[in-house]
Amino acid sequence: MKAFFSAATLLAVLAALTSAAPTIKERSAGGPVIYTKGADFIRIASQAQPNVDESVALGTTSEAIIARTDGQNEFDSYVSFQIPDIASIPGATSSSTCDIVIRNPATVTGSGHTQIFDLGGLITQTGTLTFYSHPFINQYRGEYIANLGGDSTPIDVYTVPCNFGGYMQYAMRPQNDNDYIAWTQDNVNGVGAFIEIRN
Repeated sequence: MKAFFSAATLLAVLAALTSAAPTIKERSAGGPVIYTKGADFIRIASQAQPNVDESVALGTTSEAIIARTDGQNEFDSYVSFQIPDIASIPGATSSSTCDIVIRNPATVTGSGHTQIFDLGGLITQTGTLTFYSHPFINQYRGEYIANLGGDSTPIDVYTVPCNFGGYMQYAMRPQNDNDYIAWTQDNVNGVGAFIEIRN
């Protein structure tokens, strides 16, 4: 009888711990969102045409393509956000956190995984950008799964440093082979890459 109560007690404790454990979404969410910023522009570079500015070829800086096929033909997207000064965001403090979110992409095939790195120098909306001619890829900022019809899922990094009053710019690269992620940035309707600032 003593063993039965011990097992029952253990099961009750495990059930309580399991129900109280935060989900990935809860861990990544932190506090409430106080400000959301959509990408100001996106630039694309491809391995297949390394000297071609794909954004110019497409005629837009609102398209994103993150792809790789059989270990080659990689497409990387460089995403830029200009973040307002901290005093311009009601409720923002030095303790506020920033999350990267890919929201409602148009196409996701393969694993949907992308790696994100910040850039070691600024890119502009009009400057020449090719596959080998861009600011160096600086620090790893996480792996994310892009999800059709919803927000991306962070795998291992849940927040990135907020650069209030400056730029937050990232290289988004495919994690695996035979993946394709694409969207046309639409900040009004919640499609594309976003920074969420939370308290």
